[in-house]
Amino acid sequence: MKLVIFYLLLIGRVFAIDDFVLNSEKTLYIVDSDSLKMRIKGIDTPEITQTCKKIQHQTTDCGQLSKGYLKKLLRKTPGRLLITPIEIDHYHRVLVRVYKGDINIGKLMVESGMAYSYKNTYQAL
Repeated sequence: MKLVIFYLLLIGRVFAIDDFVLNSEKTLYIVDSDSLKMRIKGIDTPEITQTCKKIQHQTTDCGQLSKGYLKKLLRKTPGRLLITPIEIDHYHRVLVRVYKGDINIGKLMVESGMAYSYKNTYQAL
């Protein structure tokens, strides 16, 4: 089924959405912050329930923090939302590039510290 979906994505090759607005939390379902029902190529983020140490003896909910940051980027960054399917990975997930205007969302997630660069796709500043 995923191969059929990928084929259909490749026919159109690029999806663009003008005036992207999230009317509610349920408008865009985000599993974790490197997924938009597809997976953003080149990044790895904390799992949704993962915690991490921000300061000694203090933990924070890194998965939720990263997910919230992605939602904020998609809401607040001006421009057209552009989703380009790239390939299917070895887990049979569709990998995509996501841009909002001229901003590469995956790269910005890495540069902001909200995601890791998978196989050094992006280098943090």
